[in-house]
Amino acid sequence: MRQLKSTNKSISSVRFLNRKLWNLTAYPENNGLGGKSVKDFHFVERLNYGVVDQKNNSIIPNENFLVSVGDGRMFDFVADSYSLMRLNCLAGFQNGNVLKDGIFVDSLNPILSYSNPKLKYGRYLDNIFQFYNETHIPNTIGNNNITQYADYVNHFFNFFLNQNQTDILTMSKWNTTNRSSLLDTGLAFSYMNIPYDADQRKLDEIIDTQQFEFLKNLTLNHGFSINHNNPNILVYDLSSPAGSSIRYNYGLYTLELIFENRFVKTYTIDTELLFNKIILYYNKYVESFPLSRKPVVKCGKTTSEYRILEKYFGDPNPFGAGFEVEQYCKVRNKEEGSPYSSQKMKNVIKKAKYLQKKLDKESAMSYINDMFRDQLWNKYNGFHDLKAKLEGKTTTISQRQRGGSPRAGGSSY
Repeated sequence: MRQLKSTNKSISSVRFLNRKLWNLTAYPENNGLGGKSVKDFHFVERLNYGVVDQKNNSIIPNENFLVSVGDGRMFDFVADSYSLMRLNCLAGFQNGNVLKDGIFVDSLNPILSYSNPKLKYGRYLDNIFQFYNETHIPNTIGNNNITQYADYVNHFFNFFLNQNQTDILTMSKWNTTNRSSLLDTGLAFSYMNIPYDADQRKLDEIIDTQQFEFLKNLTLNHGFSINHNNPNILVYDLSSPAGSSIRYNYGLYTLELIFENRFVKTYTIDTELLFNKIILYYNKYVESFPLSRKPVVKCGKTTSEYRILEKYFGDPNPFGAGFEVEQYCKVRNKEEGSPYSSQKMKNVIKKAKYLQKKLDKESAMSYINDMFRDQLWNKYNGFHDLKAKLEGKTTTISQRQRGGSPRAGGSSY
């Protein structure tokens, strides 16, 4: 039985060394990369597989096209490929080509599959708003300065834009971080419950078994890949020729059609999700702090007037589309580390407001998204820096910004 050797170094060092050891030795083929059916979804551009389309737009599944598979859900075309794969797995049992134990004890029945990213993102926002309500307003703003919903909204955006603790607010940014996972995409499922850091179990129970060769052929022939770091997770390959006939049956002839017809671009729902959460937590705030006090002078004496706050059920954005567009620009810029100068930002905001007035809010949001979506790759130690390092070169920020996207043409798919 193969073993990943341990070390007496610190816990963080052990994790790093074990991960390096895993990458080099877990799979015997291709210097640790594995065979054709194994893909490393921790390798730079694949980090965002299924959550970013070929044009760098952050995306989430359109749940109207998810179907039930056992106790879970996955995309309709993925479910069809999975069903064929499972049928061939069952045929393998009957023919004696593979034993129904170990990897196949549950016949590849999904243990975990689609998890709703909007719910996970919502829980992330809950933490931000709880801090805003319970700590920031009482200690920094002062409860007496919140007299109506509009005050709450204004102070919230000032809070986010002027502090350094939290740098993610929109679904678009959250979705492209390690807070999301392959199981949020509708393209993946887990068939065995093995923790991520249980490397020895992955070797003993999957990779080093006699059944693993059968699994590699099975997945390759039905359009799935084995996750390099989590071989208990199978991921549908959107570019696999093996699944093309099924995709074509759904009219999904290209990557672009798949992304357009099965996914939702998150920039189209960013402000809706955010403002709905703002209303929710304003009303929670009113429940906790129903009175605000305002000092007034009467007959030369200072006294207090108390105002009862009322819950709000009106337009989530009380200031109009121009305010929403401007705040969205500023938030996206901060989320990306403020890559644009103040003058550039003024120009972006000006054009976005122009598009909102002349066309509609959707056009303005699309323009803002276009301005920021490629920032995903324009980071130090990002794709362009790694590519340059491999080529023995260095890059500047401006070179990275001119470099375009590694996803152009769907290279990661």
